[in-house]
Amino acid sequence: MILFTIAFIFIFFLAISILLWILKLIFKKKIFRTLNIGLWITFLILPFLIMILDFFNSKTQLDKEDIHGNYVINREKCAGKQADWQYNHYRFKITEDDKIFFYITEKENILKTIEGTVSYNIGYASPHIELNFEEPKFHILIENPTLYREIWTFYYVFESSKYGNMFFTKGKWKKID
Repeated sequence: MILFTIAFIFIFFLAISILLWILKLIFKKKIFRTLNIGLWITFLILPFLIMILDFFNSKTQLDKEDIHGNYVINREKCAGKQADWQYNHYRFKITEDDKIFFYITEKENILKTIEGTVSYNIGYASPHIELNFEEPKFHILIENPTLYREIWTFYYVFESSKYGNMFFTKGKWKKID
């Protein structure tokens, strides 16, 4: 498909180039030669421009090492009192030895820690995590989270039977007002 697109663009540029060459012969104006040169310079620069734009618009590619770290509620996805409350009551950490510590908190105080392990499903563009806990499931941890990648960042969405979707982003917990 991409080869067809490149061929089509080349034929399009070639047709315009021939048209400009014919117009130059008929009207004997230098502007048609200048336009033709500009057309081919554009054709040659276009692939590099597309690669640069693709770099700045492509989604983040994650490795296992990128997933390790601390996660807190993303208060920007669903701003308000509920997000602030969740931010002060839930967070988790994924360690380099593939353990997860899910914290139930009261602001900076950790009330309960649910410990489990993390395995990675690498059948995707970026590895997806699968959570395994020995003790009974907590309502947030019943299903595996969904990974959402953006241009420069990523976040996880946990589905909770009590709160709906809960958005976690990588970061340290900080006291809020």
